[in-house]
Amino acid sequence: MRFDTPLRDSHRAFAAQDAARRAERAREARGAVATRREVEIEYLPFGPADESGAPTCEVVAAYAEVELEYAAIRSGCALIDSCERGTVVVRGKDRADFVNRLVTQEIKKLGEGGVVRAFLTNRKGRIDADLLVGSLPEALVIDTLVHDADAVREALEKMVFSEDVVVEARTASHARVAIAGPRAAAALKALGLGAAREGVDAWEVPFGSAHATIMRLDDFGTDGYALSVARADAPALWLSLTTFGARPAGWFATNTARLEAGTPYFRIDFGPTNLPHESGVLASRVSFTKGCYPGQEVVARLEHLGKPKRKLVGLRIQGDLLPVADAQVFAFVEGGSIGEQVGVVTSSGLAPMLGAVPVAFAMVDSSAYADGARVLVNAEGAQAEALVGPLAFLASAEAGEGRAS
Repeated sequence: MRFDTPLRDSHRAFAAQDAARRAERAREARGAVATRREVEIEYLPFGPADESGAPTCEVVAAYAEVELEYAAIRSGCALIDSCERGTVVVRGKDRADFVNRLVTQEIKKLGEGGVVRAFLTNRKGRIDADLLVGSLPEALVIDTLVHDADAVREALEKMVFSEDVVVEARTASHARVAIAGPRAAAALKALGLGAAREGVDAWEVPFGSAHATIMRLDDFGTDGYALSVARADAPALWLSLTTFGARPAGWFATNTARLEAGTPYFRIDFGPTNLPHESGVLASRVSFTKGCYPGQEVVARLEHLGKPKRKLVGLRIQGDLLPVADAQVFAFVEGGSIGEQVGVVTSSGLAPMLGAVPVAFAMVDSSAYADGARVLVNAEGAQAEALVGPLAFLASAEAGEGRAS
């Protein structure tokens, strides 16, 4: 597998130990003999398949109870094998100015230890990659989808002329994990991996045979950090974090948390056919006061002269029906009849922090993406009414903007 994780043995070891602990607790509670069983972890394919149709990357669905894994994100420290993510490093004295000319966000003014989100766009203004950029003393670190890392490297290298810049993709040499939850910062501190001072969101510290590169990551509506380490050191990092008390969490739990927090994923909720204005996260990715970059004229023109034909929005379902990805979204017609199709669901789930109500992201046409608009969504063989709103469901609820049930 091209982007296989180096942590499969670590996954099995944790799952087996966790199952043994739960069986022992059950035995003590019932006074019966615990039955040992083989622990199997389900993996989900992520990203495009290879030439033979086999997965190029797989993520863990769940290690045990999804509820416990989700609870770790919200009240403890969750540990996530993010093998679907990769790292690109840009070195050289011209690195900040060079990258600044190629992405949608201001990089030149990013101070040491700063982190910013950005898009890499093409000359038509379409999104080629979604980036998390961190500034270290001697490098810029770019976190992106592992399937896009080599393409990002190539796109940058093609633009190098006389600049003092060296670009390296670390997809083969490094592994990427993440931690998230109220105790995430304490976990880093306990392992000697914390930042040297307050207010730093990107840093590098010695770990194992090399260094750990760490960047703040707020995908889940709680404290979070992305860690990139040498592949050979990943099992030791995993063991250290689980020994601290971090609980591994799979896709089912993390997907629920990122939906609640309003974090869309590139190539899932929006993709290379979309303009930045259609992504739903324009404000966090694009600066309209910086200099030029590929596609800047297209993006600027849309900002000043028009509105996108479609946009990613949040849907709060009015009822107990849960739509699935690719479910059709229709215009709402008074009287309850179905209008024309206006969009499609990209991600969905139940939001525990909102009382387990069904929520979804959907790419919706301009005729229906205004906040408060009513639409109908195909869900479980029926049409469910839904209200259009912001992507961040947790923020909406905290602001008193939660939708009526």
